[in-house]
Amino acid sequence: MIPDPLPLRSHLELGSLPTAVPCARLHARQVLWEWGLNGLAETAELLVSELVTNAVKATAGYDRLLPIRLLLSSDKERLLIEVWDVDPRPPVLTGLGEDGIPALGNEGGRGLFLVATLSQRWNWYASRQWGGKVVWSEIVAKLQ
Repeated sequence: MIPDPLPLRSHLELGSLPTAVPCARLHARQVLWEWGLNGLAETAELLVSELVTNAVKATAGYDRLLPIRLLLSSDKERLLIEVWDVDPRPPVLTGLGEDGIPALGNEGGRGLFLVATLSQRWNWYASRQWGGKVVWSEIVAKLQ
């Protein structure tokens, strides 16, 4: 289960289109600037990109355009990134070699590996409110 709600929150709903990814990245960058968390922007953008890309792929098989929801929350010490999509299936780390990292020749399979590597914590849960699932990632601000 994710932590208690954090005081700073931003929500963005997007269509499940490939263009959702750059829109979500830009939104994350601007929100973190507003919150004074510029130091997290690069990592947060990458995490948002991977999570939103996975959500777009998860909804690709549906016969109509469905929304994806991005929620950013922070207490200025940590940033929680949550991405909701309608597909209830859990995310799966795929394409890992015997050494536990994706093979260089594989075209895909790096998204959740990057999320797991760059996050202090990540997981997913079934959404009671809308159905589907939420995949979340938490990163911590480094003290300056």
